[in-house]
Amino acid sequence: MLVFWGAAIFGSLFFVLRVILFVVGGFGADIPDDDLSPGDEPAGTDASEDLGTSEGAFKLLSLNSITGFIAMFGWAGLAAYSQYGLPFPAALLIAGLAGFFVLVITAALFYFAMKLKSPGAEFDITGALGAAAEVYLQIVPPKTGRVSFTVNGIRHEADAVSGDGKPIGSFEKVRITGVIDPHTVAVEPYNGEGRHGL
Repeated sequence: MLVFWGAAIFGSLFFVLRVILFVVGGFGADIPDDDLSPGDEPAGTDASEDLGTSEGAFKLLSLNSITGFIAMFGWAGLAAYSQYGLPFPAALLIAGLAGFFVLVITAALFYFAMKLKSPGAEFDITGALGAAAEVYLQIVPPKTGRVSFTVNGIRHEADAVSGDGKPIGSFEKVRITGVIDPHTVAVEPYNGEGRHGL
């Protein structure tokens, strides 16, 4: 009896928390090999691809699905044992079957939710190298400005520094010549067409 109550309460609270985190900011989604820190990935794997793929979210034994299993195991067991008066072994069997059903359904739901993610949400800024861009917040060294550009039909923005150390005014056309960090690029004035258009 206490086993069912414990599983029901703990599983329900933790599952609700996971769903809220997932909906708010994606934190409830399971990440493959989440014990690995950046740079510790096994050889031959691409961490950026692994973290962003919806296939990685569809794991039968993920934290999301296991949490759902525990919650349903508890509630189904309580219903079978307390409400319907079934013997403990029968209630245990029903709880296990109900939990497994929810485990599969939960894994599928998170899988399809991850497939709805916009492709622009996983943009790699190195893909902007050579792209034509427009300055909309002037660049006055040593301060950064802001540029907008289009890659693969999706509009992006990034902080920008002047590649030659000279000021660049707002609305000037530039070309992205380097990547400083994941949020900052180096640009130079450019009058032609970049590898990607504006």
